[in-house]
Amino acid sequence: MKVAGRVEFLTKSETQEINDRAQELKRKGKDLVDLGAGEPRFSEPETARSAGKEAIKDGYTGYTEVGGNHNLKGAIMKRYERIFGVDTSNLAVISTVGAKSALFEITQLLYEKGDEVILPKPYWVSYSAQVRLAGGKPVYAKGEPENHYLPTAGDIESKITPATRGILINSPANPSGGVYNEKQSRDIVDLAREHELFLVGDECYDGFVYEKDRFWTLASSDYEGVMVVGSTSKNFAMTGWRLGYILGRTRYINELENIQSHFTSSPPAISQKAGEAAFRDELTLSRNLREEFKLKREFLAGELSELPGINCSPPPGSFYLLPDVREALTDLGYENDEDGKLARFFLEEAGVVTVPGSAFGCPGHLRLAYLPDKVRLEEAIERIEKTVRNSG
Repeated sequence: MKVAGRVEFLTKSETQEINDRAQELKRKGKDLVDLGAGEPRFSEPETARSAGKEAIKDGYTGYTEVGGNHNLKGAIMKRYERIFGVDTSNLAVISTVGAKSALFEITQLLYEKGDEVILPKPYWVSYSAQVRLAGGKPVYAKGEPENHYLPTAGDIESKITPATRGILINSPANPSGGVYNEKQSRDIVDLAREHELFLVGDECYDGFVYEKDRFWTLASSDYEGVMVVGSTSKNFAMTGWRLGYILGRTRYINELENIQSHFTSSPPAISQKAGEAAFRDELTLSRNLREEFKLKREFLAGELSELPGINCSPPPGSFYLLPDVREALTDLGYENDEDGKLARFFLEEAGVVTVPGSAFGCPGHLRLAYLPDKVRLEEAIERIEKTVRNSG
């Protein structure tokens, strides 16, 4: 029987195919250095674990309010007041089953058939799929390497048409690690305001910014069309707890709660208690981790740039690098946009997992997550260098 036409464009990504092959190799006993998965290797905060255990012990395991319990919402608001100095008096919050659900619910709220939504390019892989599932049309604003692949307000403005309904930006960015500074962010807010467009900020990596005063959250804006998406998955390594949230004006948050009531209902009660504890203790948890990640970023970017045909500068945020490997591809006998073949080559021959840039709309590049410890990063470089040298 035929399924709905709206899902026919959805296929398994090249990223997933490489991940599947990596898992197969691991099952066969092959030692892999995994620079592909964007899942933190440190543990979630002990306070979050303890709060989750206490929730189970106390029987706090049932349904909660659809948008999350009052204490969790308060902890999220206080986070923005404490860390970013945001005046939250005009904001409301809904907690969601991860940030992916948050973004999906937003597309369902805002877009319908014929609406154009401007997305960054390179992009996280689910943005365009979610827009298309809502009936909208993705339109891409390309970022340049000198801005760590983030599109500027001018780049975005050039894509606006009478059909444009919204803009999505991602800062700190996956896959590039780019981070908008305050002026760049304000310019995009002003652009959205001028054209009366919704502006969605995916800020799930806001705990991974390595330059002082670099990041400015869109939650600081007074524009009513702004919505901010956040998560516990990256900042707190709570990927399996599935807890995200959306900040925005009350009228939109109320509508999102209506959608969520027919979608996932509330996030798991246990996860809400754990998330509340993580937000409460965030400042004491993140400082040392950020310094460790900064050192790994500088090491891996520097070592990659020493390899023939690879150009990599350290970006200001997230935990990804997006090196340009087009020259290396040519040297190895590939076309300069066949990064998928290079990723498979590194997987099979070097035992190093990477992600093709093509999966993010950036052919000729690879995405590498500098999440393993420094010893494993050194091993990854040694394996790649040896494999390239033996193939030359």
